[in-house]
Amino acid sequence: MSFAPAHLSLLFHIHPDDDPLLHGSTGLGICLPQGAYAALERQPAKRTSIAFYEGKRKVKDPVTRRAVELALDGPEKLTFWLRREMPLGAGMGMSGATALAACLELGVGLERATRAAHQSEIEHSTGLGDVMAQAAALRDGPGARLVQRRSPGVGGDVVTSPLDGALALCLCGDGRNTSDVLKDDGWREIINGAATAHPLPAPTLRAFLKAGRLFSELSGLMPPEAATALAELPMGAVGTVAHLGTAVVVTGEEIEPIAAELEQFGEVRRF
Repeated sequence: MSFAPAHLSLLFHIHPDDDPLLHGSTGLGICLPQGAYAALERQPAKRTSIAFYEGKRKVKDPVTRRAVELALDGPEKLTFWLRREMPLGAGMGMSGATALAACLELGVGLERATRAAHQSEIEHSTGLGDVMAQAAALRDGPGARLVQRRSPGVGGDVVTSPLDGALALCLCGDGRNTSDVLKDDGWREIINGAATAHPLPAPTLRAFLKAGRLFSELSGLMPPEAATALAELPMGAVGTVAHLGTAVVVTGEEIEPIAAELEQFGEVRRF
């Protein structure tokens, strides 16, 4: 069974390129010890067939399917069993994590799996830098890690460091469709303007969340449900939304009171 971590994108700058492997983003994020798992049963075949199951339920996953097709050497009959520890659409990078875990399960190695998963995310407009962050966290892990994506695309410079504080993650809201934003040229201009409004901070959890909060407000990407939850934070806490989703991530000197306050808005997980 193979694993890829969830990635919370806090700030991102879009770098378009005609080559899907070079198209991507720079920015800040956090990779968590929870994410997506993939197990595989494979058989020789004259024609490739790929099926995905979550539990006993057969599911469609076009992003993971395309990534697997890109990573394959020849025709096979493939059956994947997927387990996702985070919901889709919440800003956890789960489409990229699932695609990366499935490609790793093929046994093609981290570099090739990363190329396939990233290209599929670009083609489907479901992510820009999640796979790069997730691959770097697997390279540098284990455990939760702060991630700085310093240059875009496959082969880009990605630096990680261990999480230096406790955080509470609240899975509030109903999620949002990433592709609606990434396909919109108007949003791209706004996002890039907000991303360059201030220098990147030092690699600390508190600094990352402050930068993410400013970016979210400048870009207009703060959804109402996340804003409502963040407005209830106690003095001294700092938090922001996970892009492009509705979940919020918060840190403070005392994480338990913060987590208790957030529970009115959705499921809370502590890291």
